[in-house]
Amino acid sequence: MKKLFLIFAALFVLSSVAWADEFFKCRKETYIYNYKYAVHRGEEYSEEFYFINNFMIYEYQNGLTVFYKNEKGDYYRVFGNYGNYHPDYLGDGIFSAAKYDFNEPPKANIKNVEEIKYRKTDFYRILADEFYRWYLQNEAFNNSSYNPDFDCLAAFVEIAKIFSKEDLRILRNTIYAKYGYEFKSADLSEIFSKCDWYSPKESSAENVEKRFNRLESSLLEVIKLAEK
Repeated sequence: MKKLFLIFAALFVLSSVAWADEFFKCRKETYIYNYKYAVHRGEEYSEEFYFINNFMIYEYQNGLTVFYKNEKGDYYRVFGNYGNYHPDYLGDGIFSAAKYDFNEPPKANIKNVEEIKYRKTDFYRILADEFYRWYLQNEAFNNSSYNPDFDCLAAFVEIAKIFSKEDLRILRNTIYAKYGYEFKSADLSEIFSKCDWYSPKESSAENVEKRFNRLESSLLEVIKLAEK
């Protein structure tokens, strides 16, 4: 019996290590520009974009932001974008005019494209962080003049179809992670351990679910439906 337990334990460790070492194929685009304004005029700066499946990751305002590509090939912010019907990212290192305060977008001097590997746990940590920030902390909708919870849920329903089942699994468990659920699955533990806001302290999923507010319970149901 002890030998059988050790075999299962070894398989569990190997499977968790294998998942942690899984990668997405990723196209990395690097653009180098010259500053056009203020004291840095003429100096060079660079920006990097990571394209994974139908998503793009970009560092914006000191944080990593996720964009998704729609059927027309336009890129929008996945979260925190409710009510904005104009593409945020236009391709070739150029964003919509709003990012530049309606000044002319910069033109890149150099563009470099390379194929790299992007660790799955890193991608899903970013996805979980963004979902937590905009939906579970309600940052995008807490100043709504209507019903913040309704607006938030309506916005998520609109984008639920863009996620794969694997993506949706991460989003669903982000709701549990908010309340410190201790995950038994190695990959989920690995992902959420990278999130600054996650503090594991509850082993009962049932106890965690009792703490969900109405919005979180509704989001959970929408995600479950989308996973089917």
